[in-house]
Amino acid sequence: MVVLRKFYGKLISLIIAALCHRIIESKIIEGELRTNENWAFLTRFCFLSELGMFEYDIEYPKEFRTQNILLYYDERNQWPAVYKTNKTCKEKESVLFVPNGQVIYLNETTFRSGCFDSSDENLSGWIHCHSRRTFQSRRERWWFIAVSNCDTNKGLYLRYRITMTNDEHNLWFKHFSADELYILQVDICFLVLYAVLLLMSFIETQALRARHLFHRTYTLYLTSVILECTGLACLCSYYAIYAQEGSAGIEIKLVGKSLEALSTLFLLTLLIFISKGYTVTRGRLRKKTLLKIAAFLWIYIVVYIILFLYERQFFDPGRVLYIYESPAGYGIIGLRLIGWAWFVYAVIFTLMHYPEKSNFYTKLFLLYSLWFLSAPVVILISTFIVPKWVREKLLNTVELFISIGAHFVFFILTRPSKANKNFPYHVRTSQIGVMLQTNGTSPVGDNSLDKFAHHPYALTTSNAVPNYAAIFGVQANGNHTPATEMVTYGGCRDQLNLLKDISSAPHTLANSELGTQ
Repeated sequence: MVVLRKFYGKLISLIIAALCHRIIESKIIEGELRTNENWAFLTRFCFLSELGMFEYDIEYPKEFRTQNILLYYDERNQWPAVYKTNKTCKEKESVLFVPNGQVIYLNETTFRSGCFDSSDENLSGWIHCHSRRTFQSRRERWWFIAVSNCDTNKGLYLRYRITMTNDEHNLWFKHFSADELYILQVDICFLVLYAVLLLMSFIETQALRARHLFHRTYTLYLTSVILECTGLACLCSYYAIYAQEGSAGIEIKLVGKSLEALSTLFLLTLLIFISKGYTVTRGRLRKKTLLKIAAFLWIYIVVYIILFLYERQFFDPGRVLYIYESPAGYGIIGLRLIGWAWFVYAVIFTLMHYPEKSNFYTKLFLLYSLWFLSAPVVILISTFIVPKWVREKLLNTVELFISIGAHFVFFILTRPSKANKNFPYHVRTSQIGVMLQTNGTSPVGDNSLDKFAHHPYALTTSNAVPNYAAIFGVQANGNHTPATEMVTYGGCRDQLNLLKDISSAPHTLANSELGTQ
């Protein structure tokens, strides 16, 4: 565990270092374009039909006229047919239909171009253009904005401010691209659900702590839920600022995504640990196994960091790409499949040695195999099947649903209730603590640090406060204490039955029970 503690410390340091610079993400873009080319890409946006609005404010010297705004949409014969091709400027303009308003000539004589001589004394001899356009189409579309002047050898030069909106009167929609609509609302809903799950998990934590069953694997689960909840809070903050102002610091979004990735990493660690029987059938793992797990997690997090950096540095803004459409993304798919194979092998191996734990491990295997395999399946479907104009919002919902489902399943499986027949823990943390103090050389009853006794559920206690047998409704294993009846709080007859059970138990078991309360 010391190895993993150091690993997570270095991991958090790497993430903080990667996020220390500030970048602004916005659909209100402004800047200066100066290039020797006569055709250049500016930006893209997914507009709603009739509600989408494109507003431009452009200035440029008269010697560079006439420069044009070109509006391409996402059909194959439009943007894909001209972007990153060897076509000439004229050929790139020829795919556009001028009567549909796809070409805006930025000069004083063009109707509705909004162009006139600049009134700014410092910009004498410049043209100033300001106007708006709305979009009508059969569905929401990606529109790609470019600038051209095919009749000059001087290149392009202009200063611009472009505002792109959807439904200007609706704050939930206004600044969001159509593929991002409802992301904020969905994130808020899942944040509330996660807050409820976190509260219930804290209540469950207290119940487990009172019974000396609050194991490290449950701590990993709790940490994963906290990280996911915090990450969602960051993402909600980012999108709320974006909705209000039309721009937001991208580092807030990156922190949120990084925390969600960390949450997944902690859940993955938990599943590998518990599939190997840690805290369920054994109190420690071999150092060799811990080093293998640490190495796997290091590779996983390095690939995740490369994934985020690759998106920021190498993704082409002229193409609509999913974050996993990269070598690092395919690396994540491969690592997830390796993790699943490791998980399956460990579960089968543990069940072979502890078949009485089949209630817990069978459900763990079936449900979390779906979780392991869902990521590769979702990534592949989103890359090759899901339309690009709905992909972002659809996948955001699917990924959050899978995430909260995975956390909720573990919460249910480890619920310390009498009705829960899947409860995995039967050795108390106090017993493991005693064994750890002697480095496993002194077993407690039939339990050793590397191999717990064969019990399907928690042991019966020798103390009526708290009474674990009453809480979980589980009788002791026949190899040890033959319980005469279920022990409950209260009456003298129950206490006499408990004393009778303890007195009839083997001497070593009675000592271990009494000595670890």
